[in-house]
Amino acid sequence: MRQGNVFFGELTRKEFGAAIAAGKIEAAIVPTGATEQHQDHLAMIHDTVSVTEIARRVALSFWPRVIVAPTIPMTVSEHHMKRGGALTVRPEIHMETVHDVCDSLVRLGVEKVMVLNGHGGNKQDKMAAAAPDAMGRLEAMGVHYVTYWETVSQEWYEANLEMERSAGHAGEFETSFALDQFPERVRADEVNYENAQKATVAKGGAILDAVVEGVAGEVLSLLDR
Repeated sequence: MRQGNVFFGELTRKEFGAAIAAGKIEAAIVPTGATEQHQDHLAMIHDTVSVTEIARRVALSFWPRVIVAPTIPMTVSEHHMKRGGALTVRPEIHMETVHDVCDSLVRLGVEKVMVLNGHGGNKQDKMAAAAPDAMGRLEAMGVHYVTYWETVSQEWYEANLEMERSAGHAGEFETSFALDQFPERVRADEVNYENAQKATVAKGGAILDAVVEGVAGEVLSLLDR
């Protein structure tokens, strides 16, 4: 494996097989994003690119023990269809896809798998209710299911954000994240949502650091099982 390469899809068959055989790869992160409207000022790919960057940074901190599977970019966004911009997948189809990706990794020799969710429509409780069979099989496999912003305490949100106590949709949290990480995807002249007007680059950097630390803690717990 080349130094710092954490993406499964960037490895060759030989590189991956050798790393598995040598016991270098212990776990994989399977990110789930979304393709949906984020008001008029953020790109619809926001959830996908955000969770991918978080997964990349977390895996890099554990290199070469943790790899990152390709992010699942179109997920459960039915509630955004009426707002005029989303590609949505039925919950049971989405969860079957998540299951099969995780199962593939296990069959290839990756012993521990984490689903890293980056979209409110894919949260564990919602998927457990909408697709209980697939979720049950994931749990039986020992897959750890994490929504990234929930790894940060309410106290942190209270101390660092003005309007929000979680990843408010296209608001202070997500707009700050975008301003820090991919400002080219922010239409600054279209920011007309009160929460989003509180967004800053500095908040975005603090958010990224906090969620990376929180998710890394979950990965560490997974590795220590």
